[in-house]
Amino acid sequence: MLHTMLHMKSHMKKVWKTAALASAAMALAGCQLIEEEAWTPREDAAISIDRKGKITEYLSEALDQPYYSFDELKSMLDEEVSEYNARHGEGSVAVELAEEEEGRVNLTISYASGEDYASFNNIEFYYGSMINAQLEGYLFDGSFKEIRDGVVVDEEVDGSEVFQDMSDTVVIVRAPLEVKVPGKVSFTSSNAGVIRSDAVVASGAEEDGAVSVVSGDGQEDPNRVYIIFEED
Repeated sequence: MLHTMLHMKSHMKKVWKTAALASAAMALAGCQLIEEEAWTPREDAAISIDRKGKITEYLSEALDQPYYSFDELKSMLDEEVSEYNARHGEGSVAVELAEEEEGRVNLTISYASGEDYASFNNIEFYYGSMINAQLEGYLFDGSFKEIRDGVVVDEEVDGSEVFQDMSDTVVIVRAPLEVKVPGKVSFTSSNAGVIRSDAVVASGAEEDGAVSVVSGDGQEDPNRVYIIFEED
């Protein structure tokens, strides 16, 4: 289907003070810094998770096949959403935007919960506590990266270290996917890249091509990505 689609207060105060006292060029730089705080998806497939667990999905895909049109795809999507909501409750899934622009289809779809996102798209997705993730069979045996304020501070962290703070939340997704979380990322599995303190690109690949993420049956799974973060 078509789917196959913020830091320290003291620092910010410094920025504002500098911008107010500096030249116009420095003021412009200050404006750019502020603008960077507004997250915009960079990848063709991305999701944003809010504090209540609502998922907003952003998809962009080239409309390059001669055997379907935008109207047909939109009609098919609307029908699937209608059928899903009839079974799971009105508002479980909603198409917020559907447009054709410069030969591409752009979609914004909202999901009332992570369960709706996973079920509607028939895709693996977990959002919740570290403990419950383990209880559901997710292993943290692979290699992880430690992240601080959007910067990788350690490229090789054992899974046992990830569990030192059980109050953290984990998102488990299938790559490729950009993910914006409601908090600061502290660890990711090694098959992900950090964009900023609250956003990750789940690439499903490591720089050396190795696979370190292990699935529940003990098999290597390069497309399963773990994102551990501290909620706001």
